[in-house]
Amino acid sequence: MADLLKIHNLSVSYRAGKEIHKVLDNVSFSIQSGACVGLVGESGSGKTTLGLSILRLLPSNAVYNSGEIIYANKNLLSVDESALTDIRGKDISIVFQDPLASLDPLFTIGYQIKEAIKAHQPDMEKEQVEKTIVEIMKDVGLPDPIKLINLYPHELSGGMRQRVMLAIALVNRPVILIADEPTTALDVTIQAQIIDLLKQAKKHYNLTILLITHDLGVAYELVDSLIIMYGGVIVENSSKEEIFTKPYHPYTRALLMAIPELMEIATGSPPRLYAIPGNVRAHYDNYVGCRFYERCTYRTKECLEKEPELKEISSGHLVRCIHPLV
Repeated sequence: MADLLKIHNLSVSYRAGKEIHKVLDNVSFSIQSGACVGLVGESGSGKTTLGLSILRLLPSNAVYNSGEIIYANKNLLSVDESALTDIRGKDISIVFQDPLASLDPLFTIGYQIKEAIKAHQPDMEKEQVEKTIVEIMKDVGLPDPIKLINLYPHELSGGMRQRVMLAIALVNRPVILIADEPTTALDVTIQAQIIDLLKQAKKHYNLTILLITHDLGVAYELVDSLIIMYGGVIVENSSKEEIFTKPYHPYTRALLMAIPELMEIATGSPPRLYAIPGNVRAHYDNYVGCRFYERCTYRTKECLEKEPELKEISSGHLVRCIHPLV
């Protein structure tokens, strides 16, 4: 399969007063057409910044230091705003992790879906717009669309609001869907329903999905391959099967150990619940060595000499570590 989206040496910083801190450091990967890729890491790893960078939705204090984001032979970091507006919501859509904050409380559900349609299909007849709204609401599992069309976001449950966000994202039949923590703050039953809905949408709309999550359990249910991020860099990248059965990076292994059910898949026996010591640093400016060093149980002095390169340790399996857990 051909690469549908390619990110090459992307570096992003944020201004904080007089200081500038880098949050993404030379990140590179590609997504093939029809794939579902999981972007996994703790809060502060840079995964949401990476997802928002694709559509240039970062706040005004963000600085794109370098790199390219290639889609349809265009660098999305250099196209003008008009061209990018045509792509947002049509070719590439995004679902945010907090639907209540993303939906406008002053407008009905039906109106907000209609606005998404009109933004990219302004010539669609009124009757067809209304028909399309009802169809997309049915597609995402919203019951009684005729009634819900006239309700406001606060009148819906969290799971229903997330389905509305998916309806808005999918109504223009995008090629790529970026799902940023789509199951956050939902109970386990509703999480499973949203995961099933994403599976169905991927098949029905022939979607390519970038799933951003801190939950490896959610990723396991949905993705084909995984990109593990830590401290603004990719530390491991491979197929789902490789990551869950042969995690080479100590951070990936530690993430799996924090979920006993997944570690049992990797080792064959259920371990005790594990917690990764310490926290992710606020930033890694002028840092030398492995970024996971302070929290790693396999660290040696050599880990502080220079930052490890992201290298292929086996076919298609990339790891950033001088002591991979082979």
